[in-house]
Amino acid sequence: MAQDQPAGSVQVQQLLELLAVVTTLSDEAAAIRGAVERAAQALEAEVAAVVVDGRVAAAVGFAAGAVPVEDLIAVGRRERDWIEVRGLDKCQAIAAPWGGAHPGQLIIARWGDEPFTVEEHSLIRGMARVLELTLTMLRTLEAEHRMRERSERQAADNARLVDSLREQERLLLHLSSIQRAISRHDPLPQLLKTILDATQDVLGDEVVGLWTCSPQQPDRATLRMALGLPTRRAPTVPLTEAGAAGEAMRRNDIVTLAGYENASRTIRDLTRGQFRISMAVPVHENGQVAGALVVASFQEDRRFRPEEAQALRVFAQNISLALTDAHTVDRMNQAVLDALTGLASRGLFLERLAEQLSLARPTAVLFIDLDRFKAVNDSLGHATGDELLVRTAERIRAQVRAGDVAGRFGGDEFAIMLGDVAGVEEAVAVADRMGRALAEPMSISGLTLRVDASIGIALSTLGSADSAELMRRADVAMYHAKRHGRGRYQVFTDELLSGFAVGPPPD
Repeated sequence: MAQDQPAGSVQVQQLLELLAVVTTLSDEAAAIRGAVERAAQALEAEVAAVVVDGRVAAAVGFAAGAVPVEDLIAVGRRERDWIEVRGLDKCQAIAAPWGGAHPGQLIIARWGDEPFTVEEHSLIRGMARVLELTLTMLRTLEAEHRMRERSERQAADNARLVDSLREQERLLLHLSSIQRAISRHDPLPQLLKTILDATQDVLGDEVVGLWTCSPQQPDRATLRMALGLPTRRAPTVPLTEAGAAGEAMRRNDIVTLAGYENASRTIRDLTRGQFRISMAVPVHENGQVAGALVVASFQEDRRFRPEEAQALRVFAQNISLALTDAHTVDRMNQAVLDALTGLASRGLFLERLAEQLSLARPTAVLFIDLDRFKAVNDSLGHATGDELLVRTAERIRAQVRAGDVAGRFGGDEFAIMLGDVAGVEEAVAVADRMGRALAEPMSISGLTLRVDASIGIALSTLGSADSAELMRRADVAMYHAKRHGRGRYQVFTDELLSGFAVGPPPD
């Protein structure tokens, strides 16, 4: 491990390098192979392997045809901590597992008597986590790709069927506009409103609605969005009360329901007794029923033609694509955002900081450490501690400008990148405002809590693109602020370095 960098900084760099390698690969097998090779290189290990779903997906360092499959699986199950490698005899081995739908393990084996260090254990776990997130993303994207291919094939069939519609040109224009909006990843509510507007324009019925259900309550549906209803209510009701939409969700098929006497009380109330006939088509998210798109008419003689049913299917398919796309984007964001607070992850923050410094623009970093957070966490429990961190993140987010980046570095440590700062005065003003905002009492779980923050400030020097050094300076300044009274900020100066290595600051 390099002597001029802290162990944590080297680990972060190696994890970023692994992430850079695996995210450039377009399929699961290549990503696994790349991760194995990079992990072996980073740990200076003779052999490495990845086991997924109980089988060896990739291995390096073994002679051709000599991969000890059963031994690797045993290490992955933690039934042994060594592997025999031809020409090396026994090698020490460790495994970092992950769970989920496709559980696996990253296995590293190295020859020699020196055991793996704590830092190396942590690095291997981090690499396994990076690989797990990458494989999840690739599988999600592949599933979406297959769904898009199926939808495109279905759309080709649909195009032949809609020739008989009088509004063919308008339908195709709507579909083109919807597809562009999905490709742009427009906000989901905006996308759904666009599709409902198009459905009402093409079919011409008085009411268009989207009912949705959640995996936690599959037997209940919520009217998520509607056009043409005389009420703004958004009820959540059993599927049996959701009319044609509820029946379409239960059957996973298109459903037509006619007659006021056949309508549920909820549908009668929503339409104020005007309901006469409705048609609904299920919508899906990642292949599972997630709701139904429904049209309803108040006209006694309204009948739905086959071409109209097919048009409704097409709009429902586009809602399915929009829901799946939003889910995919959310999963991808989770890979770069802190799961608890929604702020940038450590890796994303450092990446954005490096990009900013490469532009040779004046930049400041504020490194924030909450004072006495450990006491709150230990005395009131992790749930209260997590809620405190979430509230802290909200206050930090409220104080930064649109172009700035706020991230969580783990535990109770946060960082803010201020781009294009006018000078130290502007950075100090932000730190002062931030400190006062964080010091305001918070009401959590019926308790009033107050936690101050120590803030270190560091400004980039002209021509410097060393993000690690800028972070180190902000950390030193924070350390000094905490040492001298907590609840304060400190601007980095070279003089602070002389008193830095004297032990950890107080919590």
